[in-house]
Amino acid sequence: MKFNEWKNYFLQNQYHFADIDFDLPDQLSEQEKSLVYSSLQQFQRGEHSEGKHLFAFAKRFPDPEYLECIKLFIPEEQMHAIVLAKFLKKNKIPLIRHHWVDAVFRWLRKLAGIENTVRVLLIAEIVAKVYYRGLHDATNSVLLKKICNQILRDEDQHIRFQCDALRVFFKKKSMISKLFTRSWQYTLMTGTSIVVWMQHRKVLKKSGYSFHRYFALSMNIFSEAERSINREEQLVTINDKMAA
Repeated sequence: MKFNEWKNYFLQNQYHFADIDFDLPDQLSEQEKSLVYSSLQQFQRGEHSEGKHLFAFAKRFPDPEYLECIKLFIPEEQMHAIVLAKFLKKNKIPLIRHHWVDAVFRWLRKLAGIENTVRVLLIAEIVAKVYYRGLHDATNSVLLKKICNQILRDEDQHIRFQCDALRVFFKKKSMISKLFTRSWQYTLMTGTSIVVWMQHRKVLKKSGYSFHRYFALSMNIFSEAERSINREEQLVTINDKMAA
């Protein structure tokens, strides 16, 4: 999509959690709470970002409509953190202010300009796709399932959005630069996938993922995104791929 179309999408999606009723009597069992306790804390923290560096970098993007998209994208991401925080509080799970994985990702996003920032965001959203599908299946909480379903819909679009932005940069690169960029992206994706498994394997195993299945699915989504960036292909609906 063009960035003016993305702007319209983000405007239309501003009330994406409006149908979720937090007053319904829906809470985790003690066993479920123990399972997701630290995992949800970490992902809630990871979703929380002011987006100052992304906003600053976006001002230098070749298409001025992109900045307007980012103004809408950042609050949409922040809403994930807000909704997860409400769920945690409902289940008397305290929020955390710091976690080393989140700190590393924030550091990586600040290393260079807009392209590097978007590439790190893309990796984060790919692993989130697999995690939230696992979290959806790990408990019997109807409320948590609804939250996960909406976040999954958002992440599908966010991955497409990042691919559209990265395609602008990729088309201008030399063959050597493209090779270096793809190698860096593959290395980052591999490392991130391993770290996420180590941190969240209890939730993922509960939902039926072995490491092999989890890693293969993560890399499959990554490969589809790379093809979309490199060859201007239409990105396959990732929910369909995960359901297969």
